[in-house]
Amino acid sequence: MRHPQVEEDGGVLIRPQLFDGLAAVGRGVNLKFALQQRHHQRSRRFVIVDDEYCRLHRKKLDASFYTGKVAGNEAIVIAVSSGRCRLFREGREIDCVIPSEIAKRQRSALAVGDRVIAEPIEAALWRLKEILPRRTVLSRPDPMNPRVERLIAANIDLVVNVVSIRNPPLRPGLIDRFLIAAQRGGAQPAICVNKIDLAANREDALEPLRVYEGLQIPVVACSTKTGEGIDALRTLLSGKTSALVGHSGVGKSSILNALDATLSLATADLHKKGSGRHTTTSSTLFDLGDETYVIDTPGIREFGLWDLTPETLRESFPEFQEAAEWCRFNDCTHLHEPDCEVKRRVESGAINPARYDAYVRLAEDLRK
Repeated sequence: MRHPQVEEDGGVLIRPQLFDGLAAVGRGVNLKFALQQRHHQRSRRFVIVDDEYCRLHRKKLDASFYTGKVAGNEAIVIAVSSGRCRLFREGREIDCVIPSEIAKRQRSALAVGDRVIAEPIEAALWRLKEILPRRTVLSRPDPMNPRVERLIAANIDLVVNVVSIRNPPLRPGLIDRFLIAAQRGGAQPAICVNKIDLAANREDALEPLRVYEGLQIPVVACSTKTGEGIDALRTLLSGKTSALVGHSGVGKSSILNALDATLSLATADLHKKGSGRHTTTSSTLFDLGDETYVIDTPGIREFGLWDLTPETLRESFPEFQEAAEWCRFNDCTHLHEPDCEVKRRVESGAINPARYDAYVRLAEDLRK
């Protein structure tokens, strides 16, 4: 296991391997966190958290992870800006300074939804001390540097991919990417179809999404204009921490306004060419009451997948798994090999051809 260089008096975020005590996190979670240990008043260091450390400190780590009982001033990150973040603790919001060693790689080190330890440095200002272990994470490659992971949200139960019937049109390829990112990060995926009132024929409009219902992924159709489906969406979100993600212009902020009219979030019409406008420029966590929290994320037009390999891509299509056991080759890629059971079932219709086409496109992207 490779470790990053340890920096003095700063938060080095490391990527430990998953271990038994965190089995509940789920497969493929990019777990990044720092554990701070003081040796004397004037110096401190960060401990490399690897499998051996976890074995020796399992009881302490498990208690913190599962019960949330940690020492110090724990808070949740509800917004992140340059060098600062907003925290929510004991019913109030706190302005917090991000230490320079974390701020330098802020987009890959800190996310809305993170549980952190902070300390007051003056009456209305706190300082971030420690980022606690994450249950789940949603991330993507940084568009400016694809070798760097950009965090979108942390500690989420549900990733809701918001799509629209029209304006902008439905993009199944983008849906598949969001579903893979959610599952690999340890969260449950769901799909919210907004603007259902614009559909000329409701059943025809929803037909491309039936395949996801067959995969036990919730699909909720709604309209912020008519109010249809808003109660069903509210029920889906209830008691969870969820992230709304999707293409620009699909109406994520409008949905939040429909869920809680007191928010009054800014919304905008589409450009004349039909592409969405960015009204949300950074992720923000909102408390909808009754232990229900929703993170509104900026709209995107393209979504890359972080740390995806051919092997993990195959694992991300659960409908392939049983068929793959009958392929001639154990390492069959389901692309060009003879006697591929996955391809045979695609041809027979047992596996949805649209899902297989999505797999092929993603596999081709990995080879570029």
